[in-house]
Amino acid sequence: MARHEQAGRRTGTGEIRRLWPAERDIFKAHLLRLDATTRRERFGAAVNDAFLESYALTTFGVGGLVYAYIEDGAVRGAAELRGLEDIVARTGEAAFSVERDWRRAGIGETLFRRLITAARNRGIGTLYMTCLPENVAMRRLAQKFEAELVGGYSDVEGTIATGAPTPFTILDEAFDNARGFATLALSLQRKLWRPAFLNRSAPRP
Repeated sequence: MARHEQAGRRTGTGEIRRLWPAERDIFKAHLLRLDATTRRERFGAAVNDAFLESYALTTFGVGGLVYAYIEDGAVRGAAELRGLEDIVARTGEAAFSVERDWRRAGIGETLFRRLITAARNRGIGTLYMTCLPENVAMRRLAQKFEAELVGGYSDVEGTIATGAPTPFTILDEAFDNARGFATLALSLQRKLWRPAFLNRSAPRP
């Protein structure tokens, strides 16, 4: 099986949380699993594995954050918020990717809500998104959040007013980040413990 092919089916037991820089590899693996059509929908053009590997390296910079749907340790859907470094403009760019076998399960909508909350809490009053005209699912999703869509020949641009932060949105993100960071810490501990356990368990000559 090629590395960019799907490697399973959804079980509905996953979670949505923020991804951290230490989890760049599972984000990259998600991008590489996207089929050709989904890649084109996400990036607006055909892209190869080398492009995706390079893209994953720069995603967790100062100006962006990522929320993901994670199931059995693998990222199956991701939402990116970019433009955080531009404090003056108070605008951000949103982008989404969901693996084909995990679509039509409400993952994109939940990721969208998380992204809007994160944008509000950072003073981003306006979110922009771009999709291809034939990407009906993304256009419908944007309309659920009252996005103003302007169609063109090559793409459709959407604008979403996020609103101001509230104590509820700030606490909501804080709890989510704490839970996600705890999950990451536990995962890293397990990776460290496993080699040590195997070394202790190995029979001595």
